[in-house]
Amino acid sequence: MKKLFVATSALALIAGLSPCARAEVTIGDDFTVGGRVKQGVAVAYDKSQVGGGAEIGQMNYLVELSTSWRPHDNVTVTGDFWLRGDWYSDLGGDLTAPGLQDYASPGFTDRFAYHLNERGAGRPAGPLPSPAHDPFGSSDSQNRFLSDFNDEVIHEAAVKFTDPENLYALKVGKFVRAWGQSDGIRLLDVLHAQDLRQKFILGDPDESRIASWMVAGDIDLARLGLGDAFEAVGIRAPKLELIYMPEYHRDRFIINNPTPDDATSGGLYGLPFPLLADKASGAGIPFVGAHLTDREPDRFGFEEPTLGARFKFEVLGGEATLNALYAYQELPIIKLAGATVVVGNALNDGGNAMVTVPLGSEITEAVVQGAYIPYLGSGSPTAEGAQAILGCPGGAGPLCSVNVQFDLDYRYRRKLVGASYTRDMAELPMGPKEITPVLRAEFSYEFDKPFNRSRTVTMFGNEVEGSAALIVDPPRSVTKRDQISFMIGADYFLWLPFWEGQDTSVFTSVQLFTVITPNGEDLLFQAPYAAYGAKLHPVQNYATLLLSHNFDDGKLAVETLGLYDFQNQAWGVRQRVDFNYFGDNWRPRIEVTHFEADPEQGIIGLGQQMDNVEFSLAFQF
Repeated sequence: MKKLFVATSALALIAGLSPCARAEVTIGDDFTVGGRVKQGVAVAYDKSQVGGGAEIGQMNYLVELSTSWRPHDNVTVTGDFWLRGDWYSDLGGDLTAPGLQDYASPGFTDRFAYHLNERGAGRPAGPLPSPAHDPFGSSDSQNRFLSDFNDEVIHEAAVKFTDPENLYALKVGKFVRAWGQSDGIRLLDVLHAQDLRQKFILGDPDESRIASWMVAGDIDLARLGLGDAFEAVGIRAPKLELIYMPEYHRDRFIINNPTPDDATSGGLYGLPFPLLADKASGAGIPFVGAHLTDREPDRFGFEEPTLGARFKFEVLGGEATLNALYAYQELPIIKLAGATVVVGNALNDGGNAMVTVPLGSEITEAVVQGAYIPYLGSGSPTAEGAQAILGCPGGAGPLCSVNVQFDLDYRYRRKLVGASYTRDMAELPMGPKEITPVLRAEFSYEFDKPFNRSRTVTMFGNEVEGSAALIVDPPRSVTKRDQISFMIGADYFLWLPFWEGQDTSVFTSVQLFTVITPNGEDLLFQAPYAAYGAKLHPVQNYATLLLSHNFDDGKLAVETLGLYDFQNQAWGVRQRVDFNYFGDNWRPRIEVTHFEADPEQGIIGLGQQMDNVEFSLAFQF
């Protein structure tokens, strides 16, 4: 799958709030240049990845050059270019991830280990040998240098034209626009897809948004002479923003897929290969791998663009927006496309098989649902019996395995409307310094959002649930629902009465989210994660907390960001410490990322194996 699947729309991602600042050098009166060079080393400590102790898990680097030029009072040209990647594959590190089901384990419930940067122990053939526990492995070298010039090097290349009377502004080029008032979990901030390969859900949003070629127009309706009409209904400073985006992007991620015919490794932040299990009996599904194919809209097309509009105005002492978006989904729907039977190899390696036999989707469903799943649920399945169902009875004959082919379909449209509001509550001074809080609210409504079903009916009329629900004809495995999301939050500069030496406030931000999916029973939160009971909760609640404070006259900056998932009883935290003792250019940082969740349950469950401590050093200019 070259990349994978994470959350449903409204739950996309927690994010950091304080990217590393960059200085600028003025070359001339109208030209400035800035940039930074950053190198980090992340030490992974989750036992499922390193088996105990610690192991180098990532070594990200970033070289950034940004420019700004004003050749005319009403024209600004901006550029921002990145070179980045991960040296992990060159360090000899050896993270492991859960792989395919171990056919030699009781009930097939154990899983083979998958080396994320080395060859595995081998791929045995012959009459069902006792395999090594870690037969699979591949290199993480695909992340060494993210070199696609359009998608990964250009972060901004744009020209902005401003009317001399400030009636309008027009920006053309490759850039990003941020919407919404919520931090982290994105409700309205969905104009741009996210790059999750280097930080997953705890990255800075300014670094994870994927820039697109687009046109953005901003119109000051009051300066156009419409101000009086809006003021008659209590609206001040009305402005309209219009977005035309012919370039398509989806979320970028990599799944740690051990299947030899389609092996991919995303390293520390690669998403886990899903557990394959029969939900009814609890038995694992052995001898089955996955081959994944992306099905995307045209990457660039003027006829099917993303369209957006935002009406911004002041009302009741605060700032409000009304938003509308017509785009594409950033995350895929999983669809059965067929299978390949690998004759002569029990570990799904078509390159070391006697022969491979393609099957259509109907025959695949018939074999899996009519014979294989019922046998695994019979109460006493054996590897030999499973081989017989697949048509390779073993003994002196060849062994078999099956690579199921899935399409990752991104071609569904996203239709979303929403609103946001923020207001400084000057009427409510609080605390010893009588600081007023800022209240924020956000709402979104998405129409016909696609979901994979967690429970469905097979071609034989019987119900299946879990992993087996994906191996059915797509019209029976996919459905659509509306989804409603709310956020209410507050920002406050906190002074603690018992902290006598407190010299600056503690910035505190609290947010509460509710995501409602009417008729949302028996849907998957995000396919293909199904076997752990990772169903969508029809009502899902989240909370985030951000605390930020500078110690030692601003030289020691400490920031804590936390997320709690109420229904899945899961939490994640990111702790940052910045050491600003070395002038304006050098910025050392220590960052701890930790997740506590059941595997594959919710967005945090997908990251539960990514615990690490990162040490980084940035030089900015």
